[in-house]
Amino acid sequence: MTYVYYDDSHIRNYKDGVDVIELFPGSHDEVRSFKYFLKAGTILKPEKYATESVLYLFGGKGEVILTDDEKTRVVNTVAFYAPDYDRTNYTIQAVTDAEFVMVRANMDSDDIEKRGGACLHLPWFRTEAQCDRYDQDCKTPRTISRTVLFGEFDRLGRLTAGICEASDCAGTIEKGHAEVHQWNYCLNDANYHMTVGSGAEAVTYQRKAGDFDFIPAGPDHTLYAGVGEKVHYVWVEFNVNKRGK
Repeated sequence: MTYVYYDDSHIRNYKDGVDVIELFPGSHDEVRSFKYFLKAGTILKPEKYATESVLYLFGGKGEVILTDDEKTRVVNTVAFYAPDYDRTNYTIQAVTDAEFVMVRANMDSDDIEKRGGACLHLPWFRTEAQCDRYDQDCKTPRTISRTVLFGEFDRLGRLTAGICEASDCAGTIEKGHAEVHQWNYCLNDANYHMTVGSGAEAVTYQRKAGDFDFIPAGPDHTLYAGVGEKVHYVWVEFNVNKRGK
């Protein structure tokens, strides 16, 4: 089963300048995703988690000031942030109306043990432009792929993440992967089609800026821009290989 959220269908319901919704509640027992909408001037003081990895996805909609114990940053483009678990305070202040996604994932005993040996320095921040490019055989020519969180050393628990960008008959044509679940966040200029499954079971969805989807491990999936369209999304993957308790 594929889970899809259409941003145009959500009616904002602000309380003290904040509207937050959980995306696909109950769809996964270890990963939860939330979309935040902030009114200009609102200051968000997020809850902190000691044993859960947290990754923020800023999709380029609006401008915020992100402040933690190390630095203050102005965020008005595609960017990513991971707080230092429960060890550091941080706030997100909306300069304009803004929106973003937060992904929260459980860490098992093996993840926590590895974190004690070597891990990504936290708090961590990176813009799309700072992410290194890579090539992959499931991406068509003229597709730009960037790594956000990748590999054993800098992995945030069992989360990895990257970016895909393409336009005019280009994108991702990928065979299903049994080892990772995948969530996709459509960025501010996105407008493309996503097909999940193969043959008679394939289903195609229109995806636009602000949309979000979850493809559980297994099915083939294509995220592709037709003529005049643009693929631009962040993918977040969670490894199903649980090594600890």
